[in-house]
Amino acid sequence: MKVIHICVSDILGGAARAAYSLNKALNNSGVSSSMLVQKKYSNDNTVFPFVDSPIKEFQYTQRFLLDYLFIKYLTLKERGRFSFPYWGANVTKHHLIKEADIIHLHWINQGFFSFKTFQSLVKLNKPIVWTFHDMWAFTGGCHYSLGCEKFKTNCLECPSLKFKGKNDCSHKIFSKKTSLFNNLNFSIVTCSNWLAEEVRKSFLLKNYFVTAIPNTLNIDIFKPVEKNKALSFFNLPKDKYFILFGTMTVKDKRKGFDLLKSSLIKLYNENVSLRNKIEIIVFGSVNQELLADIPFKTNLLGRIKTNENIALSYNCADVFVAPSIEDNLPNTVIESLACGTPVAAFNIGGMPDMIEHKKNGYLAEPHSIDDLSNGIDWILKEKSGGKNFQLAARDKVLNSFSPEIVSKKYIQIYNSFSNII
Repeated sequence: MKVIHICVSDILGGAARAAYSLNKALNNSGVSSSMLVQKKYSNDNTVFPFVDSPIKEFQYTQRFLLDYLFIKYLTLKERGRFSFPYWGANVTKHHLIKEADIIHLHWINQGFFSFKTFQSLVKLNKPIVWTFHDMWAFTGGCHYSLGCEKFKTNCLECPSLKFKGKNDCSHKIFSKKTSLFNNLNFSIVTCSNWLAEEVRKSFLLKNYFVTAIPNTLNIDIFKPVEKNKALSFFNLPKDKYFILFGTMTVKDKRKGFDLLKSSLIKLYNENVSLRNKIEIIVFGSVNQELLADIPFKTNLLGRIKTNENIALSYNCADVFVAPSIEDNLPNTVIESLACGTPVAAFNIGGMPDMIEHKKNGYLAEPHSIDDLSNGIDWILKEKSGGKNFQLAARDKVLNSFSPEIVSKKYIQIYNSFSNII
């Protein structure tokens, strides 16, 4: 059985890293698995770049620029990413696609897949598995609806667009998807139970069968290490409590950095005894101005390039905070737990799939600044009182998100296509 995973990248971005981890897990389980990506950033020989020639580089640049311009001038940045599937690459002639028994799609936006690309895949008559890493497949273009429920009936007058109307871009994309999915047979996998329920509520895909299978990760990299070793690597003091926050870009409103700041201000004002013992760690792209209101000393690690160093950052922390207001199954939470670091987050999206309240972390009331602050405070005070969260955090990952467990679930889906076994 040969499986080809198609994703915009291999290790750049959360969905890409999740797909890459699955590819490695499947290979370790005896499946012939490889990745076809628009751009390759690793040195893994099971990953192949689609952009592998000057002409493809030129075409990629055109697609990327069009994608960027449409997003910049047609969408509202504060509403999060919105993708237009109007241009894409013809991947069907690639030798990996021709040789594959199963085509496994992941995050395929950013000028990689167009409607025409989907239609060309259908003509191959090969089984297609599509893992949803967000809501894009069943909306008029947004990756997260942020409370909008039009995807349940008909997308139009989209709140994410600058130019809204009954026949706006969201409606045109939604209508095209309606036509496309009527003729496209594929198996849907979501990374969280929450996203599976959203699929079942959607107009476009409510009649499809959905399976929830979590992301996996390399548990030999993301693991507990001696805390002082991690602190020394980043030149951090050894006598502080550290609160960690990290994401690709702190400016993404959906990731809840503003709510985290407000929670930290509350924590500072109400906990005089801890005030001078706490410092903040932030990894990811961040503007210094965004940190101006944080009352605690803040240590910026910037964008960390290797998984090994990302794992060390989790091991520095006493608590990782994931204040997203809407999210699927963020890798950062699983990674933190794998390193034995408890997580405080809102009880939204896929967070309950990972965090067991007051066992390996704290699930705060959705969007409640007060309760998120209470959760951070509770974890820190429990740790100062001698509670060790490491075993419960690590066990959750080993029992639910290990490569062996996750790959086995995907192999069961692949084996359901009995005509290729």
